Amino acid sequence: MSLIKLIKRAAILACASLMLASGTAGAKPENFDAGGLRQAQQSISDIEKALKQDIADVTQLQQWLAEVDGDRQLAQSCVQSQETKAKALKSEVDALGPLIKGESWQITSKRYALEREQAQTAQNLANCRLLLVNSNALYKTLQTRRSEQLASQLMIRGRGTLSLMAAFAASPPPYADWVHWPDLRDHLGQLSPLDSGLLALMSAFGLIAGLLGRRRLQSRLRPVDAARDRGRAIALALVVSLNRYRPGLAITGMWSLFWLIAGQQDDQWPLLAALSYVLFVYHLALVLIRGMLDPPPPATHHLHFAPELSHHFARILRWLTFNALIGLILFATPLTGAMNESVILLARSLWGTLFVANLIATIWLIRRLRDKSGIGPIRLAFALALVAGLVAEWAGYRNLSQFIVGGVVYTLIVLLLTWLLVTLVNDLFNSLEEGRHPWEQRLRSRLALREDGFIPGLFWLRMLLNTAVWGIAAFALLRIWGLSVAGQTLLLHYLTHGFTLGKISIVPSRIAVALLVLALLLSLGSWARSALDQRLSHARMERGAREAAVAITGYLAAIAAGLIALSVAGFNFQNLALIAGALSVGIGFGLQNIVNNFVSGLILLFERPIRTGDWITVGQIEGHVRRISIRSTQIQTFDRADVVVPNSDLISGPVTNWMLRDTFGRVRVPVGVAYGTDTQLVKETLLALAHEHPQVIFDDSAIPNPYVLFMSFGDSSLNFELRVYIRDVSNRLSVLSDLNFAIDAAFRKAGIAIPFPQRDIHIIRTPQDTAVVDADDNVRPMPQSPAAEPPAPPTPSGQTPPG
Repeated sequence: MSLIKLIKRAAILACASLMLASGTAGAKPENFDAGGLRQAQQSISDIEKALKQDIADVTQLQQWLAEVDGDRQLAQSCVQSQETKAKALKSEVDALGPLIKGESWQITSKRYALEREQAQTAQNLANCRLLLVNSNALYKTLQTRRSEQLASQLMIRGRGTLSLMAAFAASPPPYADWVHWPDLRDHLGQLSPLDSGLLALMSAFGLIAGLLGRRRLQSRLRPVDAARDRGRAIALALVVSLNRYRPGLAITGMWSLFWLIAGQQDDQWPLLAALSYVLFVYHLALVLIRGMLDPPPPATHHLHFAPELSHHFARILRWLTFNALIGLILFATPLTGAMNESVILLARSLWGTLFVANLIATIWLIRRLRDKSGIGPIRLAFALALVAGLVAEWAGYRNLSQFIVGGVVYTLIVLLLTWLLVTLVNDLFNSLEEGRHPWEQRLRSRLALREDGFIPGLFWLRMLLNTAVWGIAAFALLRIWGLSVAGQTLLLHYLTHGFTLGKISIVPSRIAVALLVLALLLSLGSWARSALDQRLSHARMERGAREAAVAITGYLAAIAAGLIALSVAGFNFQNLALIAGALSVGIGFGLQNIVNNFVSGLILLFERPIRTGDWITVGQIEGHVRRISIRSTQIQTFDRADVVVPNSDLISGPVTNWMLRDTFGRVRVPVGVAYGTDTQLVKETLLALAHEHPQVIFDDSAIPNPYVLFMSFGDSSLNFELRVYIRDVSNRLSVLSDLNFAIDAAFRKAGIAIPFPQRDIHIIRTPQDTAVVDADDNVRPMPQSPAAEPPAPPTPSGQTPPG
C-alpha cells in the first residue's frame, strides 16, 4: 500500500513539473525580463559609484537622470505586471481550495504548479520593488545634485563691467589684439574653387529670383477691404511684404541652402554658415513684422488698433530685430571664440544694455497696442525681470543674466506666436460662423444652416484647438524656464496615461480626442439631418411627420455622439445606474417640471397635435408655431414677438389649432341693418359680395357654399351674419377686412342703412335742485329764467311725448 502511494506522489510531482514547464515557463519571459532587471540594477550601482567620486557636471547629471528615469519606468511596469500576476495566481489557488485527502491527482498537481509559480512571482515582485526603491532614491539624489550645480553655476561671479571698463581705459589693448585673426581664419575655412563658383552661381540665381517680376507682381495686386475679409487682407499684406524683401531673402536663402548641401564636415565654414542662417531668419522676421503691423501699399492696415500706433510699434520691433541680429553674430557664432575676452565681455554688456532698453520700450508699448489694462502687472513683471538681468550682467553674474534675459525673450516670443495663432484660429471660426467666403457659404448650405445659425460642434472644436495651442505654449514655457527631461517625460506621461483623483481616472489626451470626436459627430449628424430633410421634402409625406422624423433623427444623432464621445473619454457606463438614481432623487425633489416638459415634448413630436407653421391659440397667446423643441415650443405672434411656451402647457391645457388637419377655415362677418330694410336684398347683396372675393370657396362638394343667417332682432338693428369658407385660414383677418370694406361700399350704393345704438336722456328736477342757500344759511327759491318752461309730466310709458 505504501508503494502505491509513493508511485502516485511521484506521478503527481512529474505532472506538476510538466505543467509548470509547459504552461508557465512559456509565459515567464513575456511577463518578467530578468536580464533587463539585472542590467538596470547594475546601471544604478555604477551611477552611485560615480556620484561618490563627485566628478559629474550638469550635462552628465542630466544624462544620468534620463537613464535612471527609464529604469524607474521599467521597475514600475514590472511591479504592476507581477502584482497583477500574483493576484491572478492567488485567485486560482483559492478556487482550488485546501488540500483534502483523496482528491484527484490532477487537482493536486495543478495546486503544486500554481504554488511554485506563485513563489517565483513573489520573488520577481520583490526584485522589481527593490529596483523601484533604488531608482527612486537615486533619482532624488541626482535631482538634488543637479539643482545644486545649476544654482552654483548661476551664482558664479566674474569681473564686473565697470571694472572691465576701468581696466580697458587704463591700458587698452591694440586693435590687432581685439580679434585673434588666425583663429578666425580657422573658423572660416578654405573654399575650393568649385565651392566658390557654386556659391557665386547660387548667389546670382538668388539675386535674379529676388529682382525678377517684382514690379509686375506689385502692379497686379489689388487692395482688399479688411473689414469685410480680414483673412485675405492679412494674406495680401504678407505677400506685398515678402515681395519687398524678396531680394535679400532669396540671396540669404541660397546661401543657407548652399551650406546645407555642402555640409559642415570636419567643422568647416561654421562662421559663414551661421551668418547665412542668421541673415535668413532676420529677413523672415522683417517680412512678418512689416506684413502684420505696417503693410506697404497696396495692402492696407488690417489690425484693430490705430495705424499710427501700429507703424510706431513696427519701427521699434525692426530695431529690436536688428539688435538681436548683432547679438547673434557676436555671441552665437564662432566669432565669439576668436575675440579678446575683455572685448567680448564689454561688447556683451553694452549690447545687452541697448537690447534690454529696446525690449522694455517694446513691452511698454504693448498696453497701448492692445488697450487692455489687465496686462499692466505682467508688463511690469517682464520689465523688472529684464532690469534685474541687466544689473546681474553689469555686476558680473553673467550666467544668471543670460538665464533671466534669455528666459524673458523666449517667453515673449512664445506668447507672441501663441497670440497670433489663437487670433488666426478664432478668426477662422468666426468666418465659418458668418460665412464670409464662398466655400464657407457652400458648407453652411450643405449643412442647411440659416444666416444666423451656428455650425454644430464648432464650439467644441474651437475650445479644443485653443486649449491645445495654449497647452503647447505652456509646455514650451516650462522648457524655457528649466523643466528637466524627466519632468517633460512625467508631464507627457500624465497627458497620455492620466492621473487619478480619488476613484476617478482622468486622461487629458483621451478627453481631447473625445471632444474632437464629439465635434465631428455633431457636424456629421447635422449634415445627415439636413440631407434627410431634403429627401423627405420630395416624398408624399405630411409636413409635421417630416419635421418630427427630422427632429428625432437629430436628437438620436446628438445622443449617439455624446455616448461615443463618453466611451472614447473612458467613461464607465456602469456609473449610469448611480446617475439614474441621482436623477430620480432630483426629479422627486425639484425637477418635475423639467421632466414633465421633456415627456410632453416627446408626445408632441410623436402625436403631432401641433406642427411647425400651424396657427394656434394658447390662452391669450395667438400666433404661428416656429419651433418645437424637446422642452418648449416657440410661438411667433402677429406682433412678431417670440413667445416660449413650456410643452406641458400644450399637453395639459386647451389649445386651438386652426390648421391641424387642413388649412380650410370659416370667416364670420356680422352686420346689422336698420328696421324697415328689405331683408332679401340684404341677403342677396351679402352673397354676391362673398362670391366676388377670390379666396372664398364655393361650388365645392366638400366645403359648404357661402350663406347668410338672420340672427336676431336687435335693439336698433336687424342682425345678419355672413359665413364663408376660405382655403387658407391664416388669411382670415385679411378676408374679414376685405368683406367689411365691400359690404360698406355695397350698402351705401344700395341705400341700406347701418344703424347705430341711440338713447334719449330725460333729466327730472327735484325741489332741492330749485333752491339755493344764502350767506346767512337761509334757503331761498332759485330764480327762474324768463325763457324757461316747466318740464312736461312723464307719460305712463316713461317716455317724453313729442314737442
